[in-house]
Amino acid sequence: MERRLGRGLGALLGGDVGIPTGDDQVSESRELRTVAIEHVDPNPDQPRKVFASEAMESLRESIVQHGLLQPVCVRAQGDRYRIVAGERRWRAARLAGLAEIPVRVVVGIDEVQALELALVENLQREDLDPMEKARGYRDLIDRAGMTQDQVGARVGMNRATVANHLRLLDLPKEAQEALIAGLVTMGHARALLGAANPKIIPTLLAKIVREELSVREVEALVKDGTQVAAGSSGTKVSGRPTPKQEPWAREFEGRLRSSLGTKVSVTNRKGYKGQIVVHYHDRDELERLMETLAPQDEV
Repeated sequence: MERRLGRGLGALLGGDVGIPTGDDQVSESRELRTVAIEHVDPNPDQPRKVFASEAMESLRESIVQHGLLQPVCVRAQGDRYRIVAGERRWRAARLAGLAEIPVRVVVGIDEVQALELALVENLQREDLDPMEKARGYRDLIDRAGMTQDQVGARVGMNRATVANHLRLLDLPKEAQEALIAGLVTMGHARALLGAANPKIIPTLLAKIVREELSVREVEALVKDGTQVAAGSSGTKVSGRPTPKQEPWAREFEGRLRSSLGTKVSVTNRKGYKGQIVVHYHDRDELERLMETLAPQDEV
C-alpha cells in the first residue's frame, strides 16, 4: 500500500496529532519538550543548501522579540535529536543565542519515512531554488522509491513539473550555478536542455547572460543547432557546421516536442530519408512515452 504523508505531516507541523492505525500513518509524542539547542543536529537530507542571509536575519530578530513560537520537529537518536523539519528555525534560534528550544519528537517512523517528511516539508513550504527542488525530487525517487507521479502527489505538483525539474540535473555545472544565482530562469534552462550538442551550452549560457536574451530567443538559437554566434564575431560554437534543417522539419520537430513533452530530433536527408529521435531521461518517462506512442490493447 502506498504511504500517504499528508495527515502525518500536518500533525508534525502543529496540527492534530496523528494516531497510527496502520503502515500508512505516522505517529508522534503528544508532549512538547524543551531541549538544549546544542543537543539538536541538522538534517543531512535537508534539500535547502543556501539560507538567505536577509531572511535568516529577519527570523532571528523575530525570535529575539517573541521567542521560537513553532517547535522544531525532531527524531530522538540516543541522547541527541536529529531535525526532521524546521532547520531554518533552528539555525535562526542559534543566531539569536537561545540555549534551549521547543521540539516535537516524532516516533514510529523509519529512515525512509523521515527522509520523506524532511523533503516534503521543505519542498512544500520553503522557497527552494529550482536545483534544490530537483535534487529533492531525485532523492524521493532514488531513496524513497517513489515514481514521478508519487512525488508530484506528495508536493502538490503534476508529473510534468517534476519531470522538468529532474531534467535540470542534466545541465552542466555552470548552467546549474547560473540558475541558482538567478542569472537565468527555469525557462532558459529548459531551452538549453534542448541543445543537440551539450558542449555548446556554456557558450549559449554566456550569450544569454551577456545579451540578456529572452527564453524565446534562446529557443530559436537552440532550434538553429550550432549556428550560435559567440559574441558579435559570427564564429560558430561548434567546430563543424550542422546541415541546415528545412523549415517543415523544424516545425514538425517542435510539434512533436510539444506533443510528447520531451526532446525530439528530426533529421531529413535527400529523398525524404532520415530519422526521428525521441529522448527520455528515466524509466518513468520511457514508460509514459511507450504508453503515448504505442498503447497496449486492453483485454
